[in-house]
Amino acid sequence: MDFDAWVADLTAGTATHESGFVLQVEGDPRDPSAINPANFPANLSFIDQARLMRCGLEFLAKASQNSPTTYSSATGATDIESLKSEATKEREALAKQFAERADKPERSVLSLKRNK
Repeated sequence: MDFDAWVADLTAGTATHESGFVLQVEGDPRDPSAINPANFPANLSFIDQARLMRCGLEFLAKASQNSPTTYSSATGATDIESLKSEATKEREALAKQFAERADKPERSVLSLKRNK
């Protein structure tokens, strides 16, 4: 198994191995606050699972060093839309489609404001 065959999607915070293993991090990829591994390859020992996860974290941290950590629309240097993967754009479009349905039921609004 090639432990260095990874693809990173920094906007989603994921690293995907060629075996199908997906590693998702929350927070800064160089110092994540949470790690969510999924789809470990079958018949992989615990030691190799740990190695695969460590290699994925290292790959994601290195990939994030080459990209900007902050985005500023005032400078125009980095457009956040251009950094999103096609899969992310498709998921956002699908979510928007369901959020803006014409047949969406009307629901009462819960408010914590007091009427005076």
